[in-house]
Amino acid sequence: MKQTPQKGNFITRDHRYVYLGGSLIALLGLSLLYSREHPYSFMISGNLPEFCALAVFWIFLAISGFALIVKFFYWKTYSNSFMKRPAVMRVSRWLSYLVVLACILAIIDRGLLQLIYTVQICMQAERNPQEFVSSMIYMSIEGKNIILTGIWTTIRIALLGTGIAFVLAIFMVFLRIQEPDKRDNDFVKAVKWCANRFARLYVFVIRGTPMMVQALIFYYFGFNLFKRTGMTVTEINNVWSFFISGLCTVSLNSTAYLTEVLRGGIQSIDRGQTEAARSLGMSNWQAMIKVVFPQAVKNSIPAIGNEFIINIKDSSVLSVIGVMDLMYATKSVSGIYFRSLEIYCVAAILYLILTWLSSQLLKYLGSKLDTPYKGITSSN
Repeated sequence: MKQTPQKGNFITRDHRYVYLGGSLIALLGLSLLYSREHPYSFMISGNLPEFCALAVFWIFLAISGFALIVKFFYWKTYSNSFMKRPAVMRVSRWLSYLVVLACILAIIDRGLLQLIYTVQICMQAERNPQEFVSSMIYMSIEGKNIILTGIWTTIRIALLGTGIAFVLAIFMVFLRIQEPDKRDNDFVKAVKWCANRFARLYVFVIRGTPMMVQALIFYYFGFNLFKRTGMTVTEINNVWSFFISGLCTVSLNSTAYLTEVLRGGIQSIDRGQTEAARSLGMSNWQAMIKVVFPQAVKNSIPAIGNEFIINIKDSSVLSVIGVMDLMYATKSVSGIYFRSLEIYCVAAILYLILTWLSSQLLKYLGSKLDTPYKGITSSN
């Protein structure tokens, strides 16, 4: 509660690094204004908007340079110098706001409007431009259908894979937490021991091998299995398609990670709640289903959401078996125009947008469910 007024008064307070921060912003604005103009520019050489912006940038840099010289000669007593007087600091602060405003206008002029102009030119171009950014835009526009298909496939695999993995992880975690009890007979002890060891082995193997290798193994295992039935390649591809194989890979891989996530969520629940449920006449299974597991799932929601975001990124390895995801679509566009760096930068931007949107959605859901989201982590 005490920090809210300070944040609210940020604009009206003097700051220690106003000269340093304002100088960096001024240098950014100067670099933009001295860059190449374009037909949509409203800040062109010699007109009033550009003159005012340049004047603001250079005046602030001159004041900052003078403050640096004063600090150099009066290092120990700089805090008591006239540069730190309230009136001077207030003027510098308000001038820094003009620097920020001028920089925003420069970003709009040389950034946003430049982008709009470049997009318009690329839409009318008959061949791939040589300039880097123009080539990125041109290849994105011309290959938009392929790229959109790849994005949709990536989202479907990540969403369905995480959902299927969650269901399988529920089953695996029950196997994982089985421990022989003194009250169990020999048969039950043997079943629990085998279930526990199977879950441990599954998690160990899946987490200890790369998803790319798993994708190749699952695809060719299924392909050879169907081939032994006498099916043709076309018939096999209709049943065991690249998408189904990739979905199985993501699902089985995420199952191992979500199993450990749910197991950690179960262990985070106070043991006294299980004992209280047993004292009310519930069996161990009923206590787990009705008391422990719902709380464990709620505590694990942020980690489950993170696994979904990780699957968006890690699904890119499925391109090795021909899944038409975003990465495979990027390779296809690269093969059409024989330009790789530009379109791979586009793919990186698209992956960044997908993960950012997913993280914002998780933050929103976390606030509704009272399970704070702590940012993207990596489980692989």
